[in-house]
Amino acid sequence: AGTPAGAGASASIGSDTGSNASEDSDMFPTIVFGDTVIERKEYVAALKAQHGAARLYFRQTYGVDPAEDGWDKAHDGEVPCRWLASRAIDELRRRHAAYLIGVDLGQVADDSYASIVARMEAVNSGNAELKSDGGIVYGRTGFDIDSYLSYELSALKNAYTGDESNPGMSLSDDEVRRYYDEHDWTKDGVDGKAPLDEVRGNVKAQMRSERYDELVSQRAEAIDVTDLPWDALYRFTAGRLG
Repeated sequence: AGTPAGAGASASIGSDTGSNASEDSDMFPTIVFGDTVIERKEYVAALKAQHGAARLYFRQTYGVDPAEDGWDKAHDGEVPCRWLASRAIDELRRRHAAYLIGVDLGQVADDSYASIVARMEAVNSGNAELKSDGGIVYGRTGFDIDSYLSYELSALKNAYTGDESNPGMSLSDDEVRRYYDEHDWTKDGVDGKAPLDEVRGNVKAQMRSERYDELVSQRAEAIDVTDLPWDALYRFTAGRLG
């Protein structure tokens, strides 16, 4: 999604509880996706997650590192600080879109960051209690917010794609055949392209995965960010970088 223009700075992402930025740039603006307010901590975490991508993009595209050259310096009209803010918002749109699909199916109560954190804390607390009682915890025993988001978003996707009754998950034989014909498929012990009957499960799984991703993209695009307070968001982002 395209966005307007704003400000910038240098260095790494600062704390969400304070920085050397001015009082104006330290004020987090009200960001709303539909009925959901985006929390300051959630946005700062998204900035941190996209920080490396921003540096890589400007190194590859313009041969500059914003962390050294400055986050507010324009390159052919692109300002690293603005690019990073836009990228973070787009990532949050996709995340909330996936959660909203989960809400529709009754998998989660809502898409708020507070609810996500509460579920993570409940899982961590339950695992810690089980472990202290001598029980066995299978898989990860504790989550930070990044690992929990990855875990839960994967679980939501698997639950959706694993149910053929969900929109887009019912596949006709003709659709499966066409998709199979359009891609290469291999299997251990089989020379050349594997027969459809040998890889039908993989074909369907990949089709459903791609369809789900497209549903999330469509839902994310429906989250209108045109009227977000972009200038204030850019100033806040600049404060995190300074």
